[in-house]
Amino acid sequence: MRKKNKKGIVALTILVLIFVAYGIRINSNTDASSNQSKTEKLSSADIQAKADEKAAKAYEPTQEIKAITEKIGFTKKGRVLFYASDPQLLDAENFNEEVPDSTDSRTILGYYDHRQIYLYNIQNQDLSGIVEVTSAHETLHAVWDRLSSSERQELTKLLEAEYAKVKTDKSEEMLADYAKFEIGQRDNELHSYLGTEYRHLSPELEKHYAKYFEDRDKIVTMFESYESKFDALDKQSEHLSAELTALKAQIDTDMPQYDTDLANLNAEIEAFNVRAESYYYTSEADFYADRNALEQRAAELEARQTQININIDHYNTKAAELNQIALKASEFNKSINSKATDPSQPAKKAE
Repeated sequence: MRKKNKKGIVALTILVLIFVAYGIRINSNTDASSNQSKTEKLSSADIQAKADEKAAKAYEPTQEIKAITEKIGFTKKGRVLFYASDPQLLDAENFNEEVPDSTDSRTILGYYDHRQIYLYNIQNQDLSGIVEVTSAHETLHAVWDRLSSSERQELTKLLEAEYAKVKTDKSEEMLADYAKFEIGQRDNELHSYLGTEYRHLSPELEKHYAKYFEDRDKIVTMFESYESKFDALDKQSEHLSAELTALKAQIDTDMPQYDTDLANLNAEIEAFNVRAESYYYTSEADFYADRNALEQRAAELEARQTQININIDHYNTKAAELNQIALKASEFNKSINSKATDPSQPAKKAE
């Protein structure tokens, strides 16, 4: 009996161990299946994020790139994407080698292609911040590049709704250029454009951009600072051009009329002198009345001549001011245009 009982205990023990082992095998298989599922999920966004982190760690930024990074104020995620894009700050010759030729009117300040960022090293101190804003703009292209189709669709709705509130003729012209020369990239450009140049976006967009920038307003402030220089020159140029047009119209009207009136006055003075020499006047009162009338008209013509000369001086002064503005605008445009060779052929400023 004891032996039987012992055997029974042994058999029971073996049976329990089998079940326990089977249970372990089931759990092990479940864990493996779970790990396989996690691996599958990592095959898209997470794997890309790890690759970006690896590339960012391998990247060795120059002092200039470090300074740009600090000035922008990237979050950790934003800095990883910037560095993972191997940003290169290049002089005109090297920048032009990397950037394809374009037939549109835009000046290219930066370029994102094949997950690399190329930046033109603009050194005009009057336009401080332009390289930083361009860097942020191109980094947002890197962000867009990594978004899923569904994420892009959702963002596109938000971007288009926001753009409808702020669009201008200038921005419409810019997007029309993109439509012609970068087909299908409208919302990609809107994503970078709104993210670096406009304040007070929708809460959803602000939350999105906050993943990459610690203080996005700081980037917009840099943009406004240098863009205001271009805007000020444009406004001054428009104002002076309008003044010159009005002055020219006034001068063109006044001078022929002055010449006609002067010729008429000289003819009448000549006739008066003839009458006086031929003893036409029988009384001093009539003589002095005609002479005084002629002298009054001469005085009026002299005043008109003085005003015409003043207008001509004003015109020349304002024309000189406009030329100085044109030279400054040319200097600005040349400094941001890597292909510019002659300040007399200014490039158009573009976003």
